[in-house]
Amino acid sequence: MRLKYKRKLQTFLILILAYVFLLILFLDKIKDFLTGVINNIYDNQGVPNDLSTQITLASMIVTYLLFWFLSNILEKNISDPARKIADNMNLVSSGNLDVQMEVKDSFEFAEMEEAFNHMVLKLKEAQNIREQNEEQNRQLYAGIAHDLKTPMTMVMGYARLLKEKDIPEDERNHYLTIIEQQIKAANVQLEDMLEYAKYGSTDYKIFPEEGNISGLLRGILADMFYRFEDRKIILEPDIPDKVICSYDTEQMKRIFTNLINNAIRHNPENTTLKISVKEENDVVISFSDNGPFLQNDLKDHIFEPYKKGKSGGSGLGLSVAKRIAELHGGSLEYIENTDDGYKSFVVTLPLKKDLER
Repeated sequence: MRLKYKRKLQTFLILILAYVFLLILFLDKIKDFLTGVINNIYDNQGVPNDLSTQITLASMIVTYLLFWFLSNILEKNISDPARKIADNMNLVSSGNLDVQMEVKDSFEFAEMEEAFNHMVLKLKEAQNIREQNEEQNRQLYAGIAHDLKTPMTMVMGYARLLKEKDIPEDERNHYLTIIEQQIKAANVQLEDMLEYAKYGSTDYKIFPEEGNISGLLRGILADMFYRFEDRKIILEPDIPDKVICSYDTEQMKRIFTNLINNAIRHNPENTTLKISVKEENDVVISFSDNGPFLQNDLKDHIFEPYKKGKSGGSGLGLSVAKRIAELHGGSLEYIENTDDGYKSFVVTLPLKKDLER
């Protein structure tokens, strides 16, 4: 496309130069032609001085008209497109991102118009992303303030009570225990917030290594087995002995632990939790349970920060888990299956075959 427009412009400019050269020659030809006509009229006796001046003037007028015609062609094909592009760029620089140019086959200007439209679309996409991030940050700050307000208020209230002199020792210990619990709760909120900010940073790096992700998941389930018994959650694992892929061990533990804790915390007793690992085009790790589906107003925003259900939590765990999965080149999705009544959180990771198998 670029070569096509370039050749057209080169051809056009060559024609313009040839046209100018011909006009210069044409000025003398016009003059000679008119002089010859007058000579014939006067039987070759020579052109009177007054007619010679008129001939020269007429030749100049004809040449001027031809040059005027040429300038209109140049303005239409070069000046006008360049001016339109400049005007639209000024509109964009003033903040108007709804500008789109009509692309015409006018030498290299068509390519410039296409590039301009593409630039405006990209700027508009960037603006939309920035606005979404700003809104997300507003929700994040509002969530932080809301979640920290309650423990801080309780700490202040019980601290005032402890100033009283005649408090029985058992009550004093009770107040101190509550203060300690609330400070721990606030500390968890702050740690989750810092983790969320860390994983969102473009500078943050993970260090994946090839390993047996089935073994990692089995070890986590063994360590957390007492929690399944406490909450009477029925565990049904479907995990092969060996599935090799590349992952950061500590970060993958964070994803799996978060998803298992959510399944335990947010489901009633006697819920069945199925955990499976499958090798397809990628490694697919599913955490599926037959507990209640998510509320409609929550499911579309489940991975956004501070979106949480009635069972509490910081509201950042799933956001962090999704970011970790994406840092691995994978994904984390929420899926509901109305046919069998199971909802699933599905982690997908790029598959790395073990060549020694």
